[in-house]
Amino acid sequence: MTQPIEETWQPARRIAVALQELTACRQGPVRLLNAVVSKLQTRLRMTRMLAMPSFFAVEVTNACNGECVLCPVGAGYRSRRIGFMPWDRFCRIVDEVGGYARVIALYSWGEPFLHPRIYDMISYVNARKIHTKLSSNLHAFREEDAQRLMETGLDELVVSLHGLSEETYRAYQPKHHIAEVLDKVKAMVDAKRRLGSEKPDIRLGFIATRHNEQEVATLPEFAASLGVGYLLTEVSLNLRFLPYDQHMNLRNADETTLRQERLALAEEWLPRAERYVNPYYRYMRAHGGGLPSLSEVRFQCSPPWYQMTICWDGDVNLCCGSYGKRDSIGNVFDQSVRQVWNNRFYHAARRCLCGKPRRGDPEVLCMRCCGMLL
Repeated sequence: MTQPIEETWQPARRIAVALQELTACRQGPVRLLNAVVSKLQTRLRMTRMLAMPSFFAVEVTNACNGECVLCPVGAGYRSRRIGFMPWDRFCRIVDEVGGYARVIALYSWGEPFLHPRIYDMISYVNARKIHTKLSSNLHAFREEDAQRLMETGLDELVVSLHGLSEETYRAYQPKHHIAEVLDKVKAMVDAKRRLGSEKPDIRLGFIATRHNEQEVATLPEFAASLGVGYLLTEVSLNLRFLPYDQHMNLRNADETTLRQERLALAEEWLPRAERYVNPYYRYMRAHGGGLPSLSEVRFQCSPPWYQMTICWDGDVNLCCGSYGKRDSIGNVFDQSVRQVWNNRFYHAARRCLCGKPRRGDPEVLCMRCCGMLL
């Protein structure tokens, strides 16, 4: 979970697309009102929300075939069993939030194209005029399905491509080849052109690391040559997982050991150019692997006011960076989205982020987070 550095989707374009979508459907006025109230309540940092979430991350599966080196999934960390969201449960969620949701992203910790009904899921959301978004490594995607994907009405697709050469690409995904991914991107662009479609907006998701920082300057030209955009982001070292074993149990590692491990990761992965490095990691690198306190480095965090992340098994997480099942704060298979949205865990999280915790508040992830899970 890190910050974007540069992308082809500028704020003005996002606003224009959102307004176009909101005025093109029957639920548009209600969604617009909900978004405005949500924005106001977020600015006021209110505890109890009148507005409902406008953005949903619905994890259709937590299975992944990317084996990305820095990702907890690729590194083999397991907090919940691997599974796929049932079709009927998925439809029930979309039906429930369809009146006010503006964006539904069909991914979180897994690869969405591994779900056997992913095309049906995209179409189901699109039929309700809700903006749909995917992030994928494309390893499970087949070139012959390019037109089928275009016909679902998908709005956005971010393709994980953390290197522009075979060497730099395989540094992050060592078991895969860049040529296979690029061929699939080209097939999608060709299908878009054949259909005369403006959607989906396809971007290359590029994480700046020590291995590929020399390619950042050529990323815009590389993306343009394929007929797509790009999204350049900071690298996440996921240092929060170091104290745990792969079963998410604390391992026997003292602070000296952890500092050495953090510095080793920083040396291998953090770019030399400071402008590509998150301030949290700059502090860590400058302090011998020591982590800043919450008072020394704190980021503004807003997702608990406008976003809900739903895992494949119905569990709700406070943000997209939350991984451990123990940090889930409700379940939409057992309760309605509305009930979970204003439960005591969400209230505790919002108060915590405002610096106004109450005695008796349940423990939530925000209490040990600097505002960005790194």
